[in-house]
Amino acid sequence: MDELLQEFISETQETLEALAGEVVAWEADPSDRDRLDAIFRFFHTVKGSCGFLNLPRFERLSHAAEDVLADIRAGKRGADAATVSAVLGLMDRIGELTEAVARGAALPNENDDYLIAALNAPTEQAAAQVPSAPVAVARQTGQAGPRTIRLPLSLIDQLMNGVSDMVLARNELSRKLRERSADPELDNVFERLSTCVADMRDVISKTRMQRVERLFAAIPRMVRDLGRDLGKRIDLTLEGGDVEMDREMVEMVVDPLTHIVRNSIDHGIETPERRRAVGKSEAGALRVEARQSGNQIVITISDDGAGIDTARLVEKAIGAGRLTPEAAARMTEAERLDLIFQAGLSTATQVTSISGRGVGMDVVRANVERIGGVIALDNHPGQGLCITLRVPLTLTIIPGLVVRAGGLHFAIPRAAVVEILHDNNAMLQISCIGGAQIATIRGVRHSMIELEDVLGMERPAQAAPRAIMVVRSGSGVPYAMGVAAVDNHEELVIRPASPLIMASGVYAGMTLPDNGKPMLLLDAAGIASAAQLPTILDDQAARQTEEQADAQAGVEMVAALRFEEVTGEKRLLKLALIDRVEDIDASLFGRSGNCAFVRLDGRLVPVVNGLWQFDRDKVSALRLRDGTQEACYPVATVLDIVQMPLVPDMVAMHGMLSGIAVIEGEHLEVINPFALFASLSGKEGFESQGGRCLLADSEDGWTREILAPLLRQAGHDVVLGLPEDGTIDPHDVLLCHDGDGSKLAGIMAEMTGCRVVQLRASPRAAGPRDASIYRYDQDALMAAIAAGQG
Repeated sequence: MDELLQEFISETQETLEALAGEVVAWEADPSDRDRLDAIFRFFHTVKGSCGFLNLPRFERLSHAAEDVLADIRAGKRGADAATVSAVLGLMDRIGELTEAVARGAALPNENDDYLIAALNAPTEQAAAQVPSAPVAVARQTGQAGPRTIRLPLSLIDQLMNGVSDMVLARNELSRKLRERSADPELDNVFERLSTCVADMRDVISKTRMQRVERLFAAIPRMVRDLGRDLGKRIDLTLEGGDVEMDREMVEMVVDPLTHIVRNSIDHGIETPERRRAVGKSEAGALRVEARQSGNQIVITISDDGAGIDTARLVEKAIGAGRLTPEAAARMTEAERLDLIFQAGLSTATQVTSISGRGVGMDVVRANVERIGGVIALDNHPGQGLCITLRVPLTLTIIPGLVVRAGGLHFAIPRAAVVEILHDNNAMLQISCIGGAQIATIRGVRHSMIELEDVLGMERPAQAAPRAIMVVRSGSGVPYAMGVAAVDNHEELVIRPASPLIMASGVYAGMTLPDNGKPMLLLDAAGIASAAQLPTILDDQAARQTEEQADAQAGVEMVAALRFEEVTGEKRLLKLALIDRVEDIDASLFGRSGNCAFVRLDGRLVPVVNGLWQFDRDKVSALRLRDGTQEACYPVATVLDIVQMPLVPDMVAMHGMLSGIAVIEGEHLEVINPFALFASLSGKEGFESQGGRCLLADSEDGWTREILAPLLRQAGHDVVLGLPEDGTIDPHDVLLCHDGDGSKLAGIMAEMTGCRVVQLRASPRAAGPRDASIYRYDQDALMAAIAAGQG
């Protein structure tokens, strides 16, 4: 009997959760027979199960609802608003009774007769009811459901923990095998084991996944009830219910999503009278959509209401002493909008049962960021508001960074880190004002803390530069955090930490990286709170931001790298084209004909500005890539990253320049990326002029197995032996060994004019006249080939 009762409770709770939205959708379209039949079957099933389970109150309530729904199915009664409200009331009561039975508590002693009487009220009385809001809910295609069984969640969690431990043991075994001599047979067995463990981990992870429609289930009922209470008409659209996310993540997102939807109805969407006055339709539109983007779930909640009144927010903040009028006057619109996340601030004019107490969006942001997510606002005053939540697909495995501080390792969610620099970076200045550290990065000031100081650890001296991380705090204001180093980034398995550790407020849990040593997961918001960092941007940064916004109003901006040329000019180049910036040995640069090149990773890469001789050992260079071509751009120094207009302030296209942009009062030339990459093909065939590499001794094992693959990887066309047609181009390069090289070199040079590169097996030359190249001197070999093909 206990198993039957547990099965009844589980099925009833699941069906109630799904049917709440179906009843509201059926109210909007009473002709939808499929939804009516589903609701009727629920009450019929409950009534049938109650007889042998001895649940008389369940039976009485479900029997009353079944009778009324049968009349509606037979056309004897209409599905008016009052009937739907009464049906929802009965479902709520059945839900309360089910919850009590599940807990083993006494059943609530409410008056069921009142609910049954409301259900059987004459239709004439229903006419006085407020009409309910229509709700548009996308119907899922009807398909036969998969065969399922129910398992306790604790069992699934145990399976997940067991597989995580198995992964860690596999990684430890892998390290042990690498330390011993290679055994191909053992390696193959380990690879099969590793594949099986990975597949098992993926499958068990999927058992934790649930459809987002469970997250959406309560929204239609909530929208209907709030709409009736506030006298508003609302068209609700739900999309993306088939997207799946972790069960625990669903539970964590429910409260933030509920609060946002309630805010949209209460604060955002206007009353029908107000909407008519401003030329809108009487029914407000509310849209909730979910989609998967990589390893994130993106949930957008948008409405066509009044949006957020930022002037009202500023007024509230000044009245609460959070902001001075002078600082408010210098704030940008984005900073004013961000005030909505300040605790205690609300735009509501009066306190109601729904809102107005100033407890809400600050908690929403804190809850979203606690699970590694972010929240963004897109405000259009008078037209509506769109709120976007980006949360991880799963809580159990998140991308994270491993940092070192005080001799220990800690983890931090990668989503919380905006930027990482070293304290010797020219773009960073650290100063101490009034006992507090300030980090100025590219002119923007951030509060700065040292992680060791917050955690009460000693900070040992180190020769290497410290890492400075720009971290997003719970209030949205980023701060700088110094750590000894950022050691790694990896997918982290997250587990709860002990209550004593969590009570400190600076940790979000613990994690087990691949080395199996437990690490604590840092809570970015908790660290900011423990360090008592300010939650409002400082006045100077706000003023700089506003000045830039005023100067660039209406202009599309892009990120660009500001740098100084070797010849002294300061210029800009679009950041998206730069693959990376690195220091390169000056000896790797060379020239062949009219083409400058640099040897990188065994390949010859063209130098777009033609520089190849330098007065220093190391050269700062921009590695550029347009998707297919790669190029190198040597510079004197990299200055910083700035925002520049997509179209220069003064267009003057000549050579590789597209115009001049004014950045912070400085006139800077802008590199034209089109002309830059077009110049590569304009040079005399840097790629096309290169001939073939002819390997004379085609039967030699070293030539076939070592030399030929190296040349092919460097992008050369390799021919083993002489060409079958006997044609040799002057740009071809013939590579030969000591024995056959001398005589053949003279013959080939006289006949075709091609270059012969002679290789030797000994590291040392035979004498001063020996022009051969040691066959393992890769740089010399590539330079000789490049010179020959030029």
